[in-house]
Amino acid sequence: MGRQRILLADGGVPGHNAAMELKQLRNFVEVAEEGGISAAARRLGLTQPALSRQIKALEEDLGVVLLDRGARSFALTPAAEALVADARKMLDFSDAMVRRVRAVASGVPLRIGYAPSLAADFLPPAIASFNQLHRGLRISLHEVSTLEMQRVLLEGGLDLIVTVPCPTGEQIGWTTVRECGWRLAVPHCHRLAGAAVVAPEDLNGERLLIFDRDQYPDYWARITAFCKDHRIQPKIAGEFDGITSLAAAVEADLGIAIVAETSALVREGRARLRALRLAPEPAAIMIAAGVVGRHTPPPHVLAFIDEMKRHAADGADASVG
Repeated sequence: MGRQRILLADGGVPGHNAAMELKQLRNFVEVAEEGGISAAARRLGLTQPALSRQIKALEEDLGVVLLDRGARSFALTPAAEALVADARKMLDFSDAMVRRVRAVASGVPLRIGYAPSLAADFLPPAIASFNQLHRGLRISLHEVSTLEMQRVLLEGGLDLIVTVPCPTGEQIGWTTVRECGWRLAVPHCHRLAGAAVVAPEDLNGERLLIFDRDQYPDYWARITAFCKDHRIQPKIAGEFDGITSLAAAVEADLGIAIVAETSALVREGRARLRALRLAPEPAAIMIAAGVVGRHTPPPHVLAFIDEMKRHAADGADASVG
């Protein structure tokens, strides 16, 4: 972003230039995080002497010693540790400022990754009402698997994801949007199509269609645990990468599927499908909004999460009614 200089009070020390470049700070933080100038230089694409000169110039600008240099290594001085902590905050602020300026110039993006099998009932109305209040946003939707959307979020390609939360430590911050139950989707000609409620033992020997175990690990774990708990022995007849292909397979009478009650497959009332209640059913699904955990989300992202929660609650009340 060009040469940016930060003017700092010099504390009255004569002979010191108290102007620093953000690039100097960024490179110094890299040295501290890598634990060595050689490793940091390789990561930054610089020569070791060039990076050493930058660190020396930074020390001269500040009038302090940052690296306690030994024969083969160095240690951060207390002044350096304080600088690293504050520099990280300053660099985060600078990066966020650039993003905001660019966003205003091109329209603020809101990139949402979602699972249509979970968010089909509340996401469209939430977007419609939110867009009425925030005309400057550019909302884009990305239909991807659970694992893929988490990866893209952490790489900066998405601002928000809507899915079942998976263990990610502090990498992703989750906010519960709603809980939902399950339905059994069967072809209209299936022997169970006329049943009001289906018991677990009715599924024995049935051809079961499921989401891909690698891309939807939470789904796989819930369904297999349900079958194990109730001693169901279905035949796995196919794994699918999304709700569209799964629905097509059920309609083609390739098998039956256990799906979220919020999915389009259930709510659209397809003529060639029946959505039946299971009693008992697998443990309820928690649908959540995920954002990158290390930063506070922008206000428009937080506002959209609140909008989703409102519409999800309205949809849940309507379904109960």
